[in-house]
Amino acid sequence: MIIVRYGEIGIKGGKRREFERKLRDNILAALRRKGIEGKARIVRGRILVEAPDEAAEIIAKVPGVVSVSPAREMLYEEVPAYLKEALKGHSPESFKVETQRLDKTFLKTSVEVNREIGAFIVENFGWKVRLKNPELVVGIEIISGRAYVFFEKIRGVGGLPVGTQGKVVVLLSGGIDSPVAAFLMLKRGAEITALHFDQGLNARSVVEKTVDILNDYSPKDIELIVENHFEVLKPYVSVLSRLGLQEWTCVLCKVAMLRRAAEIAREEKALGIVTGDSLGQVASQTLANLYFETMSVRFPIHRPLLGMDKEEIVAIAKRIGTYQAFLEYPYCDCPFRPDRVVTSGKVEQFQRILDVLEREGVI
Repeated sequence: MIIVRYGEIGIKGGKRREFERKLRDNILAALRRKGIEGKARIVRGRILVEAPDEAAEIIAKVPGVVSVSPAREMLYEEVPAYLKEALKGHSPESFKVETQRLDKTFLKTSVEVNREIGAFIVENFGWKVRLKNPELVVGIEIISGRAYVFFEKIRGVGGLPVGTQGKVVVLLSGGIDSPVAAFLMLKRGAEITALHFDQGLNARSVVEKTVDILNDYSPKDIELIVENHFEVLKPYVSVLSRLGLQEWTCVLCKVAMLRRAAEIAREEKALGIVTGDSLGQVASQTLANLYFETMSVRFPIHRPLLGMDKEEIVAIAKRIGTYQAFLEYPYCDCPFRPDRVVTSGKVEQFQRILDVLEREGVI
């Protein structure tokens, strides 16, 4: 038996039951994708999953899950006998018993259970009780008249169940930032479609590997759409060359990708586009250039990393596993990149470029 805990879902008022059911279904879907058939039921603010202990690590990656614990279910009266056997393999210098009584009809309080079971362990094993930073925590949860005993609590990703907030299209490269942006949207309950603009070499295979990693956080396989980066950008570059404004290439490259993403988003019935933009990180992500890029695309653009610095983003990438894929990403030297890039251009000049693009049927 695996105890699944959730947090934010529990305060959703009228939506709570819907979110709980979605989380339960997502957990079972995640297990099936790994070849595990489980059963799950929602009980008093918990989801109890009948599955092998190793399924706990899979469940911990399901957005909406705060923590999980492989546990053993029994009558409360059976707890001492179970612990007498289960604790034989342990030899901590200190321990504590931590009880949560979710079933308030159970006659003993959490404090009484802690004292009773703690005294039993001291008597039988002689271990020292330490309430702060003990080496071993014996967890007990009382749910619907039954005791669930466990010795570990695996941290989950938290957030909301995927599929409760609609769909978005994520601009996904093989870099560090955009996979983290995709993960954060999954964590907030959005279903994602990944859109990659391929620059050749080994880039596509690395992006496919990144999607496989992100799939661990999605109840179903993430759709990956691949476009030819150079074919999408070529008509924009041609116009800039004739205007003698090649320094705008990086901004117009982003515009080209966002406009294509908007077309796909409408086809997918998605509610927004997601990018890995972090304010000021590169030329196309200065505040002025983000303004130009946004004003040229009539579709919602979400930037979950906007206020993060690189260290914060890298830390998340390492934690979720996408950083390792990034290390395999080949260096793609864009043939269109100019010697000088605009970082704070004039609105009038940008509007002139848009007017020409529109007149020539590029946008």
